[in-house]
Amino acid sequence: MKSIIYLSLLLFLITPLYAQDEETLVNKKQNKVEEGIWSLEEAYISYFREANHNAILSLYHSQFLGWPDSRNHPVGRNNLAIFLEKNYFEPSRSVFEIKRKGIRIVGDVVITHYSLNVSRIDDEGLKQTEESRLTHTWIKENSQWKILGGMSNKK
Repeated sequence: MKSIIYLSLLLFLITPLYAQDEETLVNKKQNKVEEGIWSLEEAYISYFREANHNAILSLYHSQFLGWPDSRNHPVGRNNLAIFLEKNYFEPSRSVFEIKRKGIRIVGDVVITHYSLNVSRIDDEGLKQTEESRLTHTWIKENSQWKILGGMSNKK
């Protein structure tokens, strides 16, 4: 009888420690995914600055649908190549800054929200800054994170 009580007490004390370790592992994994996605967002923006169309397109999911603020309707991945050639034909000297606003991870789906500040010096030598809000939905495709959808809106 004593051994049953000791065993019960031992299980009572060990179970919360095991659960705490599991929670720590889940949090570490989630933090790793978060930082990985934010790194991809930073790379994505740098590719626009560099006018690196192939790198930009490589981050889009094969079934991508997005709505850039410059368009009247959503566009698919194929239309983006034309959009990039027309609007980002050469590297930019503008400064791009991401301000993280939110991220949510649900399994193999991640949604990001951020503000993007773009600063440049105009022809008169004055600093001009534009701010946009962006949302991306990332999903795994062939074990790599890809942008499935997105939307931007100038403030």
